[in-house]
Amino acid sequence: MASFSTVSLMRETPDVVRRFVEYYREAGADESLVYHDGPLPPELAALDVPGLVLVPCDDAFWGALAGGWPDEVEDRQSATAQAGLARCRSSWLLVCDADEFVFGDRRIPEFLDRVPDSVDAVSVPTAEAVWGPGDDLTAPFGSTHFRVKWRSHKLWKGLRRLVYGEVGPHMKHGLAGHIGGKEFLRADRTYSWIRCHGAERDGVGITRPAASIDPDLADMYVGHFDAIGLARWTEKWRRRIERDTLNPYMPEHRVGQMQLIADRLRGGDRAARALFKCFYGLTRAQYTLLALLGYAFRRKLFTDP
Repeated sequence: MASFSTVSLMRETPDVVRRFVEYYREAGADESLVYHDGPLPPELAALDVPGLVLVPCDDAFWGALAGGWPDEVEDRQSATAQAGLARCRSSWLLVCDADEFVFGDRRIPEFLDRVPDSVDAVSVPTAEAVWGPGDDLTAPFGSTHFRVKWRSHKLWKGLRRLVYGEVGPHMKHGLAGHIGGKEFLRADRTYSWIRCHGAERDGVGITRPAASIDPDLADMYVGHFDAIGLARWTEKWRRRIERDTLNPYMPEHRVGQMQLIADRLRGGDRAARALFKCFYGLTRAQYTLLALLGYAFRRKLFTDP
């Protein structure tokens, strides 16, 4: 049976790190390599979770690894992915973020066993977590509904305002976050560049979508909790707006989101909450329509809300 570990660059609270590590431990991971984006705070240093390997990315770390601290988030992510690959003891390494959880109709090792040896990197598509009918919008990680990328760009452009109102133009193919999925890398291979959603070797992309390898593998997703909860979503965007988190690779729809969110944050908590609900809350009518089109489904990933 295939084995796997995870590697992530994070700057998260202990409760988020614990949930992430425990989820993947239950899913079969050997260990979770967590590179903390900055000096390690005491509350995180004290965290004791089976399977967690915690690495502080401080000045000494970056000086030894890259000759200095990379300014851009994606460059730091790529560097820590390579560092994780070098110390990975499993046959596969999942490159993902703290808010991403791979799931499907089979266990991850069983999925990886189905990937031919000729494939060095395989990706699973994004399923974005949202609060649908019956979910508590105030509960972090309380979303049990997922939406996926629209297959028809023309249909999406024609219906996006009807389905999502004013926020529709600030989404991409039906998702507020990324549409690129996440990848597993064979740990005994080399890669010249490891991006967030795909790897390269000698300038050539080598990551294969799972469904393109075998249609029977199309039942696996990476559940992206782009909004873990209202408080975290608000703080994340405040940091971005204040340029604490630099990302020159931010896609156009994210830039539009930033402008809209910045406006609503200035309007106070009520305006921010209303916008959050527009982006990440589905009414019964919205969910019914998306489910009929094949773009939404329900799945409870966690036992606690």
